[in-house]
Amino acid sequence: MTIPRVSGEQNSAYGPASDGLPERYPGGRRAFTFLSLTFSGNDMVLHRLRWTALGAVALTLPAARTAPSTTRYRIDQSLSQEVDATAAGQGKQSLTFTTSSFVTVTLTDSAGGKAMRVVVDSMRGDSTAPIPAEVLDSARGAVFQGFVTPEGRPTRLEAAGSNPSAAQIQGLVSDFYPWARAGIKVGDTWTDTSTVTTGSAPDTVTVRRVTRYHATAKEPGKRPAVRVATEYTSEVAGSQPTPSGSATIQGTGGGKGSYLISPDGRYLGGEWELNSALTLSGAFAPQPVPINLSQTTRVTTLP
Repeated sequence: MTIPRVSGEQNSAYGPASDGLPERYPGGRRAFTFLSLTFSGNDMVLHRLRWTALGAVALTLPAARTAPSTTRYRIDQSLSQEVDATAAGQGKQSLTFTTSSFVTVTLTDSAGGKAMRVVVDSMRGDSTAPIPAEVLDSARGAVFQGFVTPEGRPTRLEAAGSNPSAAQIQGLVSDFYPWARAGIKVGDTWTDTSTVTTGSAPDTVTVRRVTRYHATAKEPGKRPAVRVATEYTSEVAGSQPTPSGSATIQGTGGGKGSYLISPDGRYLGGEWELNSALTLSGAFAPQPVPINLSQTTRVTTLP
């Protein structure tokens, strides 16, 4: 997603960028990609390639096909970044904004797992959101597709269809759906490791993330569920071209959260908080430029 710069100047998608910092830095697509990929709880999301095996072997008996299930979700996110660009002569810069996304998810039995179809019903941002309101408005009807394996692992959501705004808002919906399957019981634990590279040389970012899951308690109520706690750690490394030469990106991230799964494997929502400390190094500044990113997400089901 391409979003305006923190300093108030715009990047190449909306107008010229005049300083020597990377064209999409600090408030552009790359910074938002950090928020999407460094974290997951959603991890959920940015974003589940090369998962490790659970260590459990599923029975190979053919499963009975069930009718497609449809659930509506509300995704509330708060995203912020603080850049200490003093070394580049720009002082400290910050950006904080919130968004709310409303989506409909349909899961259909397919190839031993479930095909996932996500349709954006609507999106909105607050008055400080750097994503233009017209982009959020035009995202209505955008479609994303993914797959949930028999173990409950969701693959990365990919834009489908012809909506031109889908690619721009993908970071807001890519990581809201967690590991979810029927039969998770209190005491179950598992760990996943993923490595994801976005972009192409010389503009790439690689995120290696470890996610630990622990089903901690039963949740009573009209819809009984099991609460699954999550912890995340990540390592980020990449490069990006700038007018002053190549910039190097590196850092670490972490966070925690929890979500609810019904006995039949339906995702009932959750919340998590994620943080990352990165640096950007290059000829544009005599010292590495620190970037602190944070994201909080809350997902709820809708009638």
